Amino acid sequence: MNHPYLIMFDYDGVIVDSLDVFANAFLWSCHASGYDGITTREQFKALLDGNFYESLKQNGLSRKLINLILGEGFTREVERHLHEIVLFDGVVGLLDSLSARHVLMVITSNASNVVQQFFDREKINCFESVLGVEVEKSKVKKIEKAKSIHPARPAFYVGDTRGDILEGRQAGATTIAVTWGWHNEEKLREAKPDYMVHTPVELLNLFEII
Repeated sequence: MNHPYLIMFDYDGVIVDSLDVFANAFLWSCHASGYDGITTREQFKALLDGNFYESLKQNGLSRKLINLILGEGFTREVERHLHEIVLFDGVVGLLDSLSARHVLMVITSNASNVVQQFFDREKINCFESVLGVEVEKSKVKKIEKAKSIHPARPAFYVGDTRGDILEGRQAGATTIAVTWGWHNEEKLREAKPDYMVHTPVELLNLFEII
């Protein structure tokens, strides 16, 4: 088989170094929306212990307020700083190598059009599709959707947060945690990923042996 695996990647924190831009835009949008219950970087990162949107609900935010915070103003703020977002070292080579043999998709809580703008800028075209927040807020459901498109392929989800790993497992994917993203190794180990890697080269090598 030319493409034996379905490999699904989170975007923020796995492919791109975007924590500063995303966190600052989120905190700005919270304040602009009149919500001051989350004001620090650590509070923001704690939301990623599980599904981002469910964590916001658990913090007492209504669906209306969540949609306001993560609405057009937030997206515009991210887009305004898109030039500050960069690829992690080694990721381009990783994607080029994996896409030669496997089907790659992006499963993200970001907006697909924001992700695609960055990919267009960097001339990255190795992904079959990008399933973003406008498709579905739950990564579990998006991973399940991707698996239904490629039911014969073993499915892997590559994430950088505790929540990514928990949702990937719930969706029935083999989970791979990367330690160069938004959560540190200690936090990732709480979710008990199937594999953990520390560099893109290590991730590439993993797919040579599994």
